[in-house]
Amino acid sequence: MSTITLKTDVTVAFPGIEITGDLLTDETRSILELIGRDDEEWPESEVLNVSLEAYGLYPEPGCIFIKDWSEHGGVTDSLVAIGAVEIVRALAAGPFNSRAYEVRILGAAS
Repeated sequence: MSTITLKTDVTVAFPGIEITGDLLTDETRSILELIGRDDEEWPESEVLNVSLEAYGLYPEPGCIFIKDWSEHGGVTDSLVAIGAVEIVRALAAGPFNSRAYEVRILGAAS
């Protein structure tokens, strides 16, 4: 996978924790990943998007889905605030009709 750095040294808010690191995507823009800094409590990488194919949902080209429940609650709002994504639509997904967002990944790091 060829990766593109979208944003460097950004902070993304998760429930109960904020992680600072770099946002990466693959060249087809189907994966959005946060790579935490070494000095963070949680320096691992985290794929931020989710597949909703099991529910018959497919994102438009250039878009991904981000769930807004469990460990990713509020992540989309955080990514919008730092200019990494724009919301295309909100939808209900999964067995509990939980909120998810289809988002378009924006621009590369300057």
